Formats: sequence, C-alpha cells, structure tokens
Amino acid sequence: MTNREAGINVVREMMGEQAAAKLNASADSNTFGAAIAGYAVDQVFADIWTRPGLDRRSRSLVSMSVMIAMRQPHEFGIHMRAGLNNGLTLKEIEEVLIQALPYVGYPAIATAMTAAAEVIKERGLEVDKNYTGHRGLL
Repeated sequence: MTNREAGINVVREMMGEQAAAKLNASADSNTFGAAIAGYAVDQVFADIWTRPGLDRRSRSLVSMSVMIAMRQPHEFGIHMRAGLNNGLTLKEIEEVLIQALPYVGYPAIATAMTAAAEVIKERGLEVDKNYTGHRGLL
C-alpha cells in the first residue's frame, strides 16, 4: 500500500467516504493547491495519524486543542467530527474546551463553541428540545 492509499484510508475511516474522495481528487488534480492536499494525505494522515504512541482518540484531543488555540473554528469543527468518529464523547470534547480555557481565554473558547454547536446540531446530539445552539458564550 502506498502512502497515498494509507492516508486516504485514514481519512475515510475518520471523516467518511465523501471527505476521502474530495481530498484524494484534490491531491490528484494537478491544480493550484494539489501539492498541499497531497502533503496532507501523505504526511499528515499516512505518516502522523498512523504513528504508534497515541491512539486516534488522543490525536483528536490534541488536534482540537490546537485548533482552539489557533482560533480556527472551521478546522475545529472538522476535528470535532473526526473525534466523534474516533470515539470521543461530547463530555470529553467539552472537557477539552474547559481545559483550554485558562490558557487561551474566553474569546477562543467562544469561537470553538460556536463551531461545536454546529456539529452538535448537524449530528442531532443535543437531547434538550429547547436547545437552540450556542452563540459563543452569550
């Protein structure tokens, strides 16, 4: 199996067939950004996500923490979805936000919570019928 195949398999397992096909097509497109997509598949997913030492759940926790600190809500949402697919619970993801809070501050957490609310709604994970989604902290 090539690095590309291994990386696409990891993406498929964590993010689904649609994401794997989209990333693979981008990497193979020979268009602007194709090389970057190729590095993502070959290095990030094939080389890093498959390393021994941390399981995928742990790697998802780390990745979400980094996205919180960098205030990257789109990427946080992607990694939250992957984390849920890797077996994380909403409670564990909430604990990541709580743990990051004193280090990154409320504005970074509010940004991540807005992205998290989208994932929660999209997946139908909130059981409270009165839940309307978070808008940051307010």
